[in-house]
Amino acid sequence: MTMTFAERADQLCDRLRDMEHHAEEGDQLFYCAYLLGLLGLHSSVEGEGQEEFDSAFTEILQETLEAEGVSDTDQDNIKALWGQVHSTVA
Repeated sequence: MTMTFAERADQLCDRLRDMEHHAEEGDQLFYCAYLLGLLGLHSSVEGEGQEEFDSAFTEILQETLEAEGVSDTDQDNIKALWGQVHSTVA
């Protein structure tokens, strides 16, 4: 059975919350919270498929980071965390 976008977002949020709970530094907490907020906004998008969601979210993440003027360092760290999360949650 194909996973809905909402199910995939929930799965990723669960992993991020776990990471957030174990984070020891402020920056890591910020990166987790940033991704959790954006995932929450996009969890209601209609669609199916894990890879389709991850691909669409990666594009949305990049657009949002640029539109919000997030520093290059923070962008790199947020994207690295996103890469870690979506590659480890199957």
